[in-house]
Amino acid sequence: MSKAFQTFLLIFLVSSISSCVIKKDKAMIDNILQEAKVTLAPDRRTVVFDVKARLDGDDLILNGEVHSRELRDRLVQFIGSKSNYKIVDSLTVLPHSSLGDKTYAVVSISVANLRTKPDHAAEMATQVLLGTPLKVLKKHRGWYYVQTLEDYLGWTDDKIILMNKDDFERWSQQPKVIVTAEYGFTHQSKEKGSAVVSDVVIGSLLALKKESRSHYEVIYPDGRTAFLAKGNGEPLSAWIGRTKDTPENILATAKRFFGIPYLWGGTSAKGFDCSGFTKTVFYLNGVLLPRDANQQATVGEPIDTSSGLENLKPGDLLFFGSKAKGDKPERVTHCAISLGGKRFIHESGDVRINSLDPADPDYSEFRSETFVRAKRVIGVGENAGVRRLSQISYYRGYEPK
Repeated sequence: MSKAFQTFLLIFLVSSISSCVIKKDKAMIDNILQEAKVTLAPDRRTVVFDVKARLDGDDLILNGEVHSRELRDRLVQFIGSKSNYKIVDSLTVLPHSSLGDKTYAVVSISVANLRTKPDHAAEMATQVLLGTPLKVLKKHRGWYYVQTLEDYLGWTDDKIILMNKDDFERWSQQPKVIVTAEYGFTHQSKEKGSAVVSDVVIGSLLALKKESRSHYEVIYPDGRTAFLAKGNGEPLSAWIGRTKDTPENILATAKRFFGIPYLWGGTSAKGFDCSGFTKTVFYLNGVLLPRDANQQATVGEPIDTSSGLENLKPGDLLFFGSKAKGDKPERVTHCAISLGGKRFIHESGDVRINSLDPADPDYSEFRSETFVRAKRVIGVGENAGVRRLSQISYYRGYEPK
């Protein structure tokens, strides 16, 4: 064997070993990142975790975006506990610095659409109503990446008013009016036939400027003023004080929306999807549910339905999809509100009543075959993941003297 060949062989072997070590280390790092994502940010709908890593000698360089400084610190600590590399933090922490101090926003149209990407062709993830507060995380051209009160993420280029902390606190502390009519309009004056300022939907919030015998004079987040007929709204402080999630109230609210059509991502009286319907019904009774059906299935108290539906009470949440089987986990794809027993109201094509009883004329064989489980939210506290508007400062903030 020639000396030149021996040298080539040695270089080849060293290179092969080095390549194997690098591949092994990269696989280890990828596994650690995946474990970190599952542990620290399991739901991409509510937490930003877009992290990549590369090795440079003994340095492990982290790139990408994370939701907050707290998440970044936890990630660095997590990786440090799993490896001996020196961690170089090149992560972008949200909110993005390009926003300056304007990391708050309030919706200033009746219903704003939030999409999965900054593109009108992208899937609509959810909607937010007039007066809803938002966290602003970053921007892309004319689009803003925002987070709702229930932590849901999405992109919008609809009319939101950016605010710094002081502006937002001033807006938050103004007394508010909540719209209580399913659908209506504000006008430029109290006079009959006055020009429309905008449409409004039930649950919308506007600042209260003045009150007369027949109208509320209101202020939009963008500064516009208008008049809302008193029959279409109520002072938020009074509404919060009397709002209660009882079975009777939940079902009465749900039945107000009979016939409202299905809209993927919809959360307003203009159109709902299944979880948008349940979320809106409970919101109008002072409860802030998570956005999607499988997220709603994680809150509240479980109801034993193993031997039948006798334990169901009016207002309980029903979930449908596929039960866990073998290696396949449970999958929740639909939700409804129990009327008690086997009947329920839900958004399926439109808001309607169906039943799990084969003898009932409203029986749904499909829903019967795909029923997964039920949860109770009414009367349940924060220890079961249930939040109430009265506990959120934005809704509770103004205390009339």
